[in-house]
Amino acid sequence: MISYSQIVVGTDGSDSSLKAVKTAASLARVYAAELTIVCAYFGDSDPITAKAHSEFHATPIFTEETATEILAEAAQAAQSEGFDAPKTITKSGSAAAVLLHVAEEISADLLVVGNRGLDSLLGRLLGNIPGEVSRRADIDVMLVNTAEA
Repeated sequence: MISYSQIVVGTDGSDSSLKAVKTAASLARVYAAELTIVCAYFGDSDPITAKAHSEFHATPIFTEETATEILAEAAQAAQSEGFDAPKTITKSGSAAAVLLHVAEEISADLLVVGNRGLDSLLGRLLGNIPGEVSRRADIDVMLVNTAEA
């Protein structure tokens, strides 16, 4: 029987990412696994660079403080699914790279991400977080259908 003991899920604070968090929390509860919620951020304070980056990259730009606030909301979403004590991590960098790094760092055996962006033109041209994570991960990856979030 398949079982997971360390589950990692990413969030950017969007409704769709919170749906992925809730799914990961439900799985963690069922498997009695540890749950780590991750929020990547870029601390770019230059408005011109920030605008250019946000137009060409899938990862939103956050300050560490904003990422921490987003993680607090995500922890509440996990708690609403019956998982009381998720770990939270903020790290600077691209979302896919941060998720993969954290998963490796804590020896996760499941990485959960939302599927938002898989069908976008920009995602096809520049890559996307779910696609990059699923291609590069050495562990199981679950794509959560977040279309109705």
